[in-house]
Amino acid sequence: MRISLNSAAKERLLTFMSVRGITNVTHGLNVLITEAALANLIPTGVDTNGNSRANKQAD
Repeated sequence: MRISLNSAAKERLLTFMSVRGITNVTHGLNVLITEAALANLIPTGVDTNGNSRANKQAD
């Protein structure tokens, strides 16, 4: 998967990684995604109606 970040998002990600001592960008993104999931920051609708494998197979 390829993710493009605008300059503001890139700076925020690099700051987040720097504070935590993370040097691998992929690991930094994984940490953010995990924290968002654990804090319920990802809406249920995205989980159930997103681009899941089950939805793609139903098409």
